[in-house]
Amino acid sequence: MSQAVYYGVRWRSVVGSMMDRSACLSYGAAMAEPTNRSDRPKRDSNKGPRKTGSGSKAPYKGGGGFKGKPGGKPGSKGGGYKGKSGDARGGSKGGGRPSGSRDGDKPAARAWPRPTREKMTNAQAARKAAAMAVGDVLGRGFRLEGSLAKNLALEGLDARDRGFARAIAATTLRRLGQIDAVLAPLVQRPPPGRVQAYLQTATAQMVFMDVAPHAAVGDTVNLIKADSKSEPFAGLANAVLRKVAEIGKAEAAKVPPTQNIPGWLRSEWMRLYGKPTVRRMALMLSMSPPLDISVKKDPEAWAKTLGGQIIGETTVRLDSIGNVTALEGFKDGAWWVQDMAAALPARILEQACEGLSGKRVADLCAAPGGKSMQLCAMGAEVTAIDVSEARTMRLTQNLERTGSKATVITSDLNDYEPEALFDAVLLDAPCSATGTFRRRPDVLYNRSERDITPLTRLQDTLLKRAAKCVAPGGVLLYAVCSLQEREGAARVNKFRKAMPEFGLVKLTEIPGLDLPDGRLDDGMLRILPPDAPDGRGLDGFFIAVLKRTE
Repeated sequence: MSQAVYYGVRWRSVVGSMMDRSACLSYGAAMAEPTNRSDRPKRDSNKGPRKTGSGSKAPYKGGGGFKGKPGGKPGSKGGGYKGKSGDARGGSKGGGRPSGSRDGDKPAARAWPRPTREKMTNAQAARKAAAMAVGDVLGRGFRLEGSLAKNLALEGLDARDRGFARAIAATTLRRLGQIDAVLAPLVQRPPPGRVQAYLQTATAQMVFMDVAPHAAVGDTVNLIKADSKSEPFAGLANAVLRKVAEIGKAEAAKVPPTQNIPGWLRSEWMRLYGKPTVRRMALMLSMSPPLDISVKKDPEAWAKTLGGQIIGETTVRLDSIGNVTALEGFKDGAWWVQDMAAALPARILEQACEGLSGKRVADLCAAPGGKSMQLCAMGAEVTAIDVSEARTMRLTQNLERTGSKATVITSDLNDYEPEALFDAVLLDAPCSATGTFRRRPDVLYNRSERDITPLTRLQDTLLKRAAKCVAPGGVLLYAVCSLQEREGAARVNKFRKAMPEFGLVKLTEIPGLDLPDGRLDDGMLRILPPDAPDGRGLDGFFIAVLKRTE
């Protein structure tokens, strides 16, 4: 049976490219850079930048509800379902996050009936898993990959079916504002969370993935019927989805893509970067991104071997991904997965230090090791430090695979005292990771405005600790993959007031990027997703370079 018939997909190319992308992301050990910088370990097992609280255990309440303006802040007059006190995304004053990890360390299906595989086809199982994952992201603050990785509905499915599930979930999150705008006039009251997630994922399939309506509607309605708690809404779902099949594409086309960005982010980004830039960012959100890899040497040869193109200095960009661990050169350690923007901090540090060969460099918050491997390739004597044993184990594995030699230390920076100060320190700090939305659309929904303040406190602490590791005359580089103003220049300015012995190092040019005027502010740099030289985007980053007086 062909893939198109199997899933009810009319145009294989639409889903095929997204499934290829998912195949890469399913191999977490292959990723040299974290897909979400804010998933780094907390300072210790009991404390961290984000608090969790007890609350509703429903898989989804709010966070892109049908009523109101699409993409509005949940619980506000502008849109979203206003949940009860304790709802993860509700807007009531008492609202908080539900108990449990935001990263999906508990089975994602806990709040759903356990799937009965003998009663489901593989396509139905994939559709169920996608709805469960969307519910986990929107309602429980989980990461998409974390939810899918432990999703019970995916047990026993092959890579094709798993890829289909991820494609549905990712498309739903990329297009949520438009999806909710289509559903809003068809549903007077938001249904229970799991039904709402089913409606959203089915709409994504028909409107944006060109899945045949009979397949999306039929499977979705049958899945709702199979759940005793959702079964009373099967008739509603059938009627709504049949109407979506008729008018969905036309109605979605009336909604600007910027509505797919949650209101609190959209308003801040428009204020900081302007409406034209945000419109371009919204278009990038709607597309599945390419895969970037950093190579140790000879990028021209590897671009030819892997069928990619060179962007920047040592980054090769690939269109067709598949199983990344099966690509030539992976097992030999010739390259590692790393977004072009994530490769820039190490390059800029090398430039600021006038070369790193033979110099002692500390990579703080280092796991999973993309920057450490870069620094090793530049000839530096690298000490890589991270707080998590599990993450430092992955870091060590990546270093061994690529033949990179570094000293790996598991330690909280508050407890770390270097034997000797370093010539250079690179701090890629934990952050909201809003700059990674191209690759991680879930960060738009499992982060909120209230997360920023505790993160800035952690960043302030880490900056001060990092500074104490820098030798006189040494260089400190601070970086975050966040687009939020408070996590960037504001942190550096506060740091400089507290530690005046550090001054900004003026940056004249950025390797591989031709940035517009105003992006280089003395020693501070802002990189936006539309800045990629090939027009297909890169992660958003803030980078600052400081030097300690002799």
